[in-house]
Amino acid sequence: MIGEIDLQLFAQEKKEPATPRRRQMAREKGQVALSSDLVSAAGFLAGVIALRFCLDPVVKFISTRLRAMWSAGPGQITVGWAMEALREVGAVSCLAILPLALTTMVFGVAASVAQVGFGVRLNLLTPDLNRLNPLEGLKRLFSRRALVDGLRSLLKVSMVGLTAYLTLKKVWPEMSSLLVRDLPVSLKMTREITERLVLNCGIVLLVLGAADRFYQWWEYERSLMMTPRELKEELRDSEVKPEVKTVIRARQRALMRRRMMEDVKTADAVIVNPEHYAVAIKYDAAVNPAPVVVAKGLDDVALRIKQTAQQNGVQVVQNPPLARALYKAADIGEMIPEELYRAVAEVLAYVYRVSGKSPGGEDRN
Repeated sequence: MIGEIDLQLFAQEKKEPATPRRRQMAREKGQVALSSDLVSAAGFLAGVIALRFCLDPVVKFISTRLRAMWSAGPGQITVGWAMEALREVGAVSCLAILPLALTTMVFGVAASVAQVGFGVRLNLLTPDLNRLNPLEGLKRLFSRRALVDGLRSLLKVSMVGLTAYLTLKKVWPEMSSLLVRDLPVSLKMTREITERLVLNCGIVLLVLGAADRFYQWWEYERSLMMTPRELKEELRDSEVKPEVKTVIRARQRALMRRRMMEDVKTADAVIVNPEHYAVAIKYDAAVNPAPVVVAKGLDDVALRIKQTAQQNGVQVVQNPPLARALYKAADIGEMIPEELYRAVAEVLAYVYRVSGKSPGGEDRN
């Protein structure tokens, strides 16, 4: 319970699988089951394998230069000779790094495409001021998803650390003898130990990435599930021909615009920005399981909604983050989304307490 509003009154159990249309709409919004851990692991492991082939030319070249330095007399090594050697080493290193970087990028992109396919979603590039809202940031920080992400990161670090420990423990006798061996032998052993270490860690990351892919798919499917009411409405809409549906929706929008100001008079509350956004909501548990947006507008329309509410005794509540979120999340005549239940419930509890009314507009006094 929050105040006098039970959040369970807003919700129906989401137990119906998502329809193709709902999946398509989610994809258009950029909501896909993508595991970034799997993408990173694939790129890392591919880079490790490519490094084995790219490193040989660099090692051979550097070894040749070092031998030349050791065999040269004191007068042969000049500043110009050293600078030229450094330039050559840098050029060879860049030539070796280029295919390594390309391999990592290609495998990372391939892992991403294999999960969600191709698709450019320009809407994700649109600035969203809600992402800069500190209150929304705190909510995300202490959300269930943040807790799960933290546990996943802890598991990943623990597994990689354990793998590194077991790998180094196995080769410790070899490592302890590096200082007493010849330099070429020590370099070769160091390279082999390093390759074994990063390869084992890469395999562990790939396994964890595959597990994360399964979790992301499960979480994605769960988020797309629908209530019986949502499924019924979507099936009803899908039975109408597209051209007829377009005409019907246009007429419905026109009708809602004409009735919007009248509906403000019977709203439970108007949530404002306070100047740029205004959203009027009404909650009648006997009609809808969640509050409905009966009017909304920007700038001049928002001012008219606010004035109409004040003239008819409707409570006007200033809550800029909630006003913006409601305006973007629900159209006129639609129920508010589940993620805004708590914030709206707090507003309605305050309004009912001040006005002495209960959900549905009945006077409790």
